[in-house]
Amino acid sequence: MDEVRAALAIARKDLLTLSRYKWSMFGMVFTPLYQGVIPAFLFGTAFAVGGRVVGLESAIGTDNLSGFIFMGGVMSGLIATSFWFIAMSLRWEMDMGTLEPTWLTPTSHDTILIGRMLQGVVVFLAGQLILFAIGIAFFDLHFSANILFALPAMLIAVVAMLGVAFLLAGIVLVIREANFFIDCTNFLFGVASGVSFPITFLPGLLQPLALLLPTTYAMDLLRQQAIGARPLFDPALEYAGLIVTTLLVFPFGRWMFARAERSIRVRGTLGQY
Repeated sequence: MDEVRAALAIARKDLLTLSRYKWSMFGMVFTPLYQGVIPAFLFGTAFAVGGRVVGLESAIGTDNLSGFIFMGGVMSGLIATSFWFIAMSLRWEMDMGTLEPTWLTPTSHDTILIGRMLQGVVVFLAGQLILFAIGIAFFDLHFSANILFALPAMLIAVVAMLGVAFLLAGIVLVIREANFFIDCTNFLFGVASGVSFPITFLPGLLQPLALLLPTTYAMDLLRQQAIGARPLFDPALEYAGLIVTTLLVFPFGRWMFARAERSIRVRGTLGQY
């Protein structure tokens, strides 16, 4: 219970700090809109035939372009939360000069990252609600109420992405100046998960790699339930793939984080900027 209270306190502290930077919060919502949603929507409608996106329909079984884009935005937001709010938060602590004193507290270092995950999930959910409202008002966003059946897949994906965040946090501790690394890997992870286009469009050598990511299965299950997209595999197999990859990614990420933590403790580099 002490660790639970510590995680909640970390999340509350970070939310309080973030609330002091209102323009930054504004950007977190509208940056995905003008960088991702609007360009993808305009590009997709440019190839519409008689108002129907026939290419998308032939690829996934539905021409619901706005639903396809916004559902991809949901998974893209979850991935970005893990990469930036959790893993990259350690670099921000270095910038502020607070990482070393934070590391010396009796709180488990895993708890620090879990607290950041809680904060990130709150911001992620609030941002998605605003984006959905904008999509419904201006982009003809519509989806089935069956989207609720995708919640178990999304919850499992949150656990999987926490494991990925542990792995990335360990890398951040070791290489320290990690902005470029996080930015590139965030983009590549999203592409391989199918947030922008079906993974069947990836080059043949990359498709097996995409199937190793839990977010690939969660993304497909979400689109199946929300917009009736054609599944890559039988949904039962996709749930099995999601669970198996999560069971592999989460302990591996924690193990790599522990290895990185031990390495910087032995070398005495935690306090190095």
